[in-house]
Amino acid sequence: MFRPTAALGMRYAGIGLDKLMADAGAGFGNTVEAASKAIEKRLPIAAEAKIQGTRPHHSSRDPADTKEVITVSYHDDNGTRLLSIHAHNDGTWNEFLSRAGRSKSQSQSGAETTASGERGEDGSSTA
Repeated sequence: MFRPTAALGMRYAGIGLDKLMADAGAGFGNTVEAASKAIEKRLPIAAEAKIQGTRPHHSSRDPADTKEVITVSYHDDNGTRLLSIHAHNDGTWNEFLSRAGRSKSQSQSGAETTASGERGEDGSSTA
C-alpha cells in the first residue's frame, strides 16, 4: 500500500549494503544499517549514504580507535556532506559532524542528543 507520508529511507550511493555485507561481513553491514536509521531519525535532511569501501581498516583519522572500521559519509539532497561515521563490526560507530552537519543539526530539534539504546559515539570534525 502506498503511503505518501512514509519515509523513503536512506539511499546508498555507490556501494550498497548487500555488497558491504558480502565483502566485510554482516556485523559491519548491520552497524551501517542501524547507524543510517538513527542518523535519518535525528537528522532528517540526511538523504544519501556513501559507503567508502568494503575492506575494514584501522582509522587514520581517529588513532585512539583500536577497532577496524568502515567509513560511511552522509549527504543531503544537494550533495553536502553532513557527517561521516566509522562503523565497527560489533554494532558501535563513531560520528564526525562536518561544519555543515553541525550547523544543520543545531537547527533540528533534538538533533544534538543520541536516543537511548543507540551505541553511536559523538566525535569531532573539522571538515
